[in-house]
Amino acid sequence: MSPDSDKPPSQKQQEQEADQQQTGSSQDAKKKRNGPKRRKVSHACVYCRRSHMTCDDGRPCQRCIKRSIGHLCHDEPKPSSSANRTPQSKPLNAGKNEQTTGSSALYKGDSGQASSSMPLQLFGNQMAGGPLTFASEHMGNEISVISAFLDSLGGDVQTLFSNNENSGNSQSATPPINNPAENYYITAADPRDGRLEDRLTEVINAKYEAGFLRPYNYVNGYARLQKFMDSNMSPSSRQRILNVMGTFRPAFRHVAQSLTDIDLILVEEAFERLLLDYDRVFSSMGIPACLWRRTGEIYRGNKEFAQLVNVPIQMLREGRLCIYELMAEESAVNYWEKYGNIAFDAGQKAVLTSCLLKNPEPENTSVMSCCFSFTIRRDKYNIPTVIVGNFLPVQLQ
Repeated sequence: MSPDSDKPPSQKQQEQEADQQQTGSSQDAKKKRNGPKRRKVSHACVYCRRSHMTCDDGRPCQRCIKRSIGHLCHDEPKPSSSANRTPQSKPLNAGKNEQTTGSSALYKGDSGQASSSMPLQLFGNQMAGGPLTFASEHMGNEISVISAFLDSLGGDVQTLFSNNENSGNSQSATPPINNPAENYYITAADPRDGRLEDRLTEVINAKYEAGFLRPYNYVNGYARLQKFMDSNMSPSSRQRILNVMGTFRPAFRHVAQSLTDIDLILVEEAFERLLLDYDRVFSSMGIPACLWRRTGEIYRGNKEFAQLVNVPIQMLREGRLCIYELMAEESAVNYWEKYGNIAFDAGQKAVLTSCLLKNPEPENTSVMSCCFSFTIRRDKYNIPTVIVGNFLPVQLQ
């Protein structure tokens, strides 16, 4: 007889349950240990270290690949032993403060003061009677072109433009201290904590410093207008248009002096939103209509207007045609005169007049008489950004 037979049934049952629990726990422990052991990484890449995230041994690591910055993944160089023995070393937060100052120096805050890192100095010699300077090179170029128009009818505007381009190239040729493109990718992929508005400002500043954002260059629009006037208008008509520019140049110059390139970039963003809004408006209206910039380049038009002037609708996009190229000479001069009278008058924005439309081809001499109204859309600085025109054909008796 076995010794287990002498035990009571209740004691046997308890011993069997205890054995089953021990067996299950040992099996669970084995299951937990069966998985691959997580391998520790001794040195993470610079982006994973900054985000306090897990890295791996691969270069690029899997996290940087998923964030589409695999080409920037690298290890931060370790300081040499001689540098560690240097008695006088820079504070640990010195580099961070310099980077923060560099990324935010471009933005013009509520105090209204522009940074010294802008392409041009603000109000440099105005108090001493020197030439006018502008916070934005683009606005300075536009004012310079208008001034050149008023100085002489036969001035060589192309020389002025080449000088502006050369000066821009010389400024951009200065080697930066850090890599702006890499700084933009880092900022966009992993912005710092804080308010959404501050983070957006930081990303916009980094994108501008990297050269990926530029304001619209209106200088080319004035050069196009000058070329068109020289080849298609009489001297009297050109003089009338130049007189109009002389009327709004002081108001334009007063506003333009305080604008920075970041301000102009935000204005351009608002312009793109207006284009999206008018895409929906033009698709639902049956009246011939189009919109153009203040220099005349047409950026949107509906199919009714394309049929009226007999051009493909694709030509009414991205400045391929100008509004004054589709008007008879007297109508174009009349438009510029009425536009100049209310361009910077915030109390007026719409004008009702008439015009003669034509096909841009020189051999096509037929014209269409229209009742013409245009509305000026201004930005928050009261500068005309978009002009929207509606045209109703009129049958002449």
